[in-house]
Amino acid sequence: MPDGIRHDAEVTFVNRFTVHGPAAEFEEVFARTSAFMARQPGFVRHSLLRELDDPAAYVNLAVWADRASFQRAVGRPEFAPHATALRALSRSENGLFAARLSVSGQGLEDLAEGLDDPVLGVRGE
Repeated sequence: MPDGIRHDAEVTFVNRFTVHGPAAEFEEVFARTSAFMARQPGFVRHSLLRELDDPAAYVNLAVWADRASFQRAVGRPEFAPHATALRALSRSENGLFAARLSVSGQGLEDLAEGLDDPVLGVRGE
């Protein structure tokens, strides 16, 4: 593990879409793709987000159990029509990411311990 990343750990697929077709149609096509992905082994969860200031911009955050599960899902022949339908309505930029830091709720206090960060307003001890 020379890069510090466990390759058998959860991964997040981040896909930013710029929709050039009707938004409602894109969301319908995406919902069908979502249903397909949710049935695949290793799928954990996903969120489709729409940018508040740019209604043509969407981001999908999909968490998978591991890289291999994600690659198997997108490699299935049944996935190809979903990808084609999404491409007909949008263009996308994507990547597969490994978590380096996760903080939720009260976790900021724990994270801040030992840090000097004027942006966060914390001083390390």
